[in-house]
Amino acid sequence: MSNIAIVLGRGIEGCGVTKYTVELESWLLGKGHNVTVYSPKDKKWSRNNVHELQNLIHVRFDKDEFDQVYDGCKNSDLMIIISLPSISHSKKCEANFLKLLDLSLPKVSIQLDHYMASLKRNLCLYESVKNVDLVFALSTTGAFSEYVKTNVDTEGSLNVFWGDEEVKTTIHETQAAVDFDFYQKYIKPISEQDERHHKWIGRTARWKGYGLMIDFHNEHLKTINHMTTIEGIDRSPVYMEVKDKYSFKEEIKTKIEDCVLSNRYGELASLFGIYNNSELLERMSSCGYGYQLSILEPQMIGSHLEFTHLEMIAVGVIPVFRKEYGDACIHRYYKKPLTEIESGTIWLSENNKDECLGLIKDLSQDTKMREQYREMAQKCYSWYDSKYVFEDMYTIINEY
Repeated sequence: MSNIAIVLGRGIEGCGVTKYTVELESWLLGKGHNVTVYSPKDKKWSRNNVHELQNLIHVRFDKDEFDQVYDGCKNSDLMIIISLPSISHSKKCEANFLKLLDLSLPKVSIQLDHYMASLKRNLCLYESVKNVDLVFALSTTGAFSEYVKTNVDTEGSLNVFWGDEEVKTTIHETQAAVDFDFYQKYIKPISEQDERHHKWIGRTARWKGYGLMIDFHNEHLKTINHMTTIEGIDRSPVYMEVKDKYSFKEEIKTKIEDCVLSNRYGELASLFGIYNNSELLERMSSCGYGYQLSILEPQMIGSHLEFTHLEMIAVGVIPVFRKEYGDACIHRYYKKPLTEIESGTIWLSENNKDECLGLIKDLSQDTKMREQYREMAQKCYSWYDSKYVFEDMYTIINEY
């Protein structure tokens, strides 16, 4: 049994980084470790109440409260850094975070950003690579790996972090993971699911694919008297673009629980705001179909699936994923593109909407067929269970 400190330098942002921490903390606790998550509340994020952590020390890193963070990490057997302070954090917060990187205990960095633009919003990126023992990323060919190989620091004094050959063996690939057994409590019998209700979950980032969802509903699902609810849309600057470009029922200021949805079949898609994760999963489990339509450049994907991919499978809905993502994503166990595997997934793109609509029509009229799709999805994606993904990662950590 070890004492493990998990550090979220960015804070509780309520998106993938927080969700990763929730799942990793739960897995480590299940293995008998003592785990404490340390996170600054110097900056408040709009989604900070989406997820729940079990053992959280949430304090100002730029105040005397930081002492308990420093002492807690110092007295741990392992420190895992899952996010870095952002450029909007204070100099004092940055300086104190750097003190953690100077501690003489085993340290692991897990880098979950996809895009170079996201990496540039981090402080202490160079120091977090230089001062840890192991580095994990979602792709060994993505933006972070390329940054490590080629980046020049702010003083222009470093050509590379490491030589190319060493980088290939130092950055280890990992993936998002969920505890499928935990999600069993949400699964409903097929007979209790609404085969005409489609749900997309995500946030207001263009690459998340809300546009494809809105268009597919308004042009196709609406014509067969189905309903689509879209959850997770936040009032970011991009939302003004969404309002200008798409037609939908705007419910972003209204809680979905307060809306009567029974009259939404055959109407425009309905957009709702930020959700609580556990409440969202309960609502999702009663739908017939769950949508995750993100798209990333192929080199950024590797074998990685987003948490919003995995959650809808784990709660027992038929997954509808973006075909281009499935073409690029290599299954972590079968080592083939997801679209070449029997996966119980509907693969949607801008070019095959009619074909997908036909499949949805067939599924919606055939309970047995929907059951078969759900079982195939559970079998295919269960290899992304935390008992496999985090076990593989922890084996590397233990071998170091």
